[in-house]
Amino acid sequence: MTPASAFATPLIELLGLAHPPVAITFSTEPATSSGERLPAQPAGCCFWEPAQRRPLDTRAADHANCSTGSYTHGLTDLAAAASGSDTAALVSSGWITPADLTFVAHLPIRPTSIRYEPLTVATSPDVVLVRLSPSSLMTLQGACPDLRLATRPQCQIIPLAHSGQVAVSPGCAISRARTGLPAEEMTCALPVGNLPAVIDRLRQAVAADQAAVDYATTDLRRFDPLD
Repeated sequence: MTPASAFATPLIELLGLAHPPVAITFSTEPATSSGERLPAQPAGCCFWEPAQRRPLDTRAADHANCSTGSYTHGLTDLAAAASGSDTAALVSSGWITPADLTFVAHLPIRPTSIRYEPLTVATSPDVVLVRLSPSSLMTLQGACPDLRLATRPQCQIIPLAHSGQVAVSPGCAISRARTGLPAEEMTCALPVGNLPAVIDRLRQAVAADQAAVDYATTDLRRFDPLD
């Protein structure tokens, strides 16, 4: 079996990624004490960018400042998420409604820990997270035309990928404010089990795009530019 870490370089090269992929692993084994206490963060999505550089082992308490994110990651149930003071603030702002919450994707398991780390060092993760540019999305959509465009909150792409879907989010206002995700980037979650097939289709999509670009570039020479 190909180790998950071997997929990092093809993903970077085929999608033209500016940032390394992040692996996410869910464990339902009894939690063990971690040697590192992570500083409190407003939400689980705040672990994504630092995990491009180093492993981060988190527990439910590390996600607890975002009730909706705790729900999408299986760390709490819908009733608890809906009753959170942060959820109340989002509902009162009109950003989300109580009815919307019932349609938000969530993990079917309750993990005892969640590990975020560079894909290059991961062993058997469940989901791979990548940051896409519009051109990267163009390539990915060519390879995976059935990819899922997720609504807010952005973090529901994680349980969607865990269920086997390639899921892309344009981002959500609250996550962009918390993480500083640039306006020209979006997030995508890939099921690890699908990566060999996705990479094969990406190679085909890249080759097809290049052939189309060669044709269009040659054809363009027939036309006079507009002033």
